[in-house]
Amino acid sequence: MPNNLQNENSPYLLQHSDNPVNWYPWSEIPFDIAKKLDRPVFLSIGYSSCHWCHVMEEESFTDLDTALYLNENFVSIKVDREERPDIDSIYMEALQALSGSGGWPASLFLTPDKIPFFAGTYFPLIQRGNHPNFMSVLHSIVEHYKNKQETIFEIGDQIKQMLNTNLKNGSHNIDIENILESIKTSFDKENGGFHSAPKFPQPSILEFLIFLKNNHLLYSKFISNKDIDEMIVKSLYMMATGGIYDQLGGGFHRYTVDSKWVTPHFEKMLYDNALLSSIYTKSYDFYKYNWLNFVSDDVLKYLITEMSEKNKGFFSAEDADSEGKEGKFYVWESSEFNNILDCKEIKLAKNIFNISDKGNFEGKNILTGGYPNKLNTHTNENIIDLDKLRIKLINSRNKRIPPFKDKKIITAWNGMVITGLMNKYFSNSQHKYLEKAKKTANYIYSYINKNNELPRYVINDNPFYPATLEDYAYFIEGLIEIHKGTLDYKWLDLAIELSDKVLQLYYDDFSHIMFDSSKDLKDLFVRPKSIYDNPYSSPFSKITECLYYLGSITNNNNYLQIVDRITKDILSYIKNVPMHTLSWTRLLESIKYDQKNHLVIIHENKDIDLLLKTLEINNNPNLFYFGKSIESDSNLEIFNDKKLIENKNTFYLCKSYTCNLPTNSISEIKSQIKNM
Repeated sequence: MPNNLQNENSPYLLQHSDNPVNWYPWSEIPFDIAKKLDRPVFLSIGYSSCHWCHVMEEESFTDLDTALYLNENFVSIKVDREERPDIDSIYMEALQALSGSGGWPASLFLTPDKIPFFAGTYFPLIQRGNHPNFMSVLHSIVEHYKNKQETIFEIGDQIKQMLNTNLKNGSHNIDIENILESIKTSFDKENGGFHSAPKFPQPSILEFLIFLKNNHLLYSKFISNKDIDEMIVKSLYMMATGGIYDQLGGGFHRYTVDSKWVTPHFEKMLYDNALLSSIYTKSYDFYKYNWLNFVSDDVLKYLITEMSEKNKGFFSAEDADSEGKEGKFYVWESSEFNNILDCKEIKLAKNIFNISDKGNFEGKNILTGGYPNKLNTHTNENIIDLDKLRIKLINSRNKRIPPFKDKKIITAWNGMVITGLMNKYFSNSQHKYLEKAKKTANYIYSYINKNNELPRYVINDNPFYPATLEDYAYFIEGLIEIHKGTLDYKWLDLAIELSDKVLQLYYDDFSHIMFDSSKDLKDLFVRPKSIYDNPYSSPFSKITECLYYLGSITNNNNYLQIVDRITKDILSYIKNVPMHTLSWTRLLESIKYDQKNHLVIIHENKDIDLLLKTLEINNNPNLFYFGKSIESDSNLEIFNDKKLIENKNTFYLCKSYTCNLPTNSISEIKSQIKNM
């Protein structure tokens, strides 16, 4: 019999709609019931592509005895963390405080006032090692709730106080030397990447290293170019040639359970692939290694062909499991190749993908090596033969039952993809990337509601509100990048319009905090904030970065004053947790060394791609550029009196809002930029 999830939008919630557990979606209703019945609340948070979420469902949430006990003693709530990241943020912080670690599924026990007092992650149905079985945990919670409520409320008060605590600014400066030493210490010299197993790609660390590479003269006394190159190149190469990368279909899995990048948990997340596509593209621009270019192309091809539909956005994730088994879609028995390939191709496949009879994963083979390895080692295999081989294997694999695809089009993660597409466009000038970026942005924008608010996600052309801070932050970043690639004023205007909405809904002028949830949302006991980078750059730091860019180019003092207040207060967090605030360090260092060079371009609205390619300004770390066509209307003061000279593209190079004489000469403006 269906439970209370049967009418939900989220694929993850719908996956649980036939459980015998009487699940409720998040709302005031289950908490009112818990108050009336004086029961604790069981809160389970997960997402559709989470392997251990599926395991706990299959073991416990479909077990009739467990479901009966939950229904008789608890009020149970299911949350999709991708639908409500604000809820996930609050309770993940509580989970880490209560248990010492985090992860999904997040299993928390709350008072009817939504305050957590006990938490864990995956609980097995039958005890395994140090993991207690789920039923024993439930019995213990019921016992404590009935007989030790004073202790429960004391724990809850401590958690509530922790969640409401803000660090105050002290006389801190960024200790860049200490931060760089921490990064170098965490680097795995043998296998690339950072920290030990389980091994995650760590895009925030890689983005910070690319920032250092781009600005090395400023940091050369703290870190050598050689060290930066080793950490970037080795990490990206080991990931690209490992099992974490889908050597046939493209795209990265979320993480590996080993330190050598061989054995992944097989789910694929949109945000990982969006961010990594940008990182591989930017790294190719530095190093010009063909394998870097191949991977960035391959990831975006996977996203465009497998994770999106024409003229729409990008889907959020692919599951790790198919036919009830993790990784079944991706792994191979060595004998399977005999029915697909001829003798020469079998030999080539075994060589390229490191295939053996004994395998590297439960007697089967996770493919490793692949194109990136061959492109790096400059072997003599004919690339046409490699392409034919890959196509044959992909066609064979596509006959298998594929993993479940979560078709939520999440605004924040689509913003990341837009930025990835634009980075690729800046790198190779291929219009297909620019066009897909614009179509994606237009699709998301078409669902802005009557209050001028973004959706959190769209599924089956139905939008879900409210959005969170990350949706605005990453979508605004994408709009800025499209503007930089088109010089079309409408994208800049929309970015400013949405930034004003952010300040209205998410910014608290007293605490100088950007909260994850809108001030209009009243269903949380505390407003969450995402200061730290995990698993991607903090939405708070990202929107602050966007506000600085927009405030700087338009001379918007309100934006710049807010950025100043925020960044002063954030220094204590950087000092306390330097490795998880690298996006903040990157931003503060960028502001510190900003030379306030701005290039205003007034154009004829034709051949913009050729113009930007000729100017070669996109990767200049010391220049902000923006513009509009002569026909576009704007109320921004910066565009006042800016016009074409002799009906030609005209350039105004400004420093701290004082501009040189305008010029319509490409060679002249390039000379001015060179001599900034």
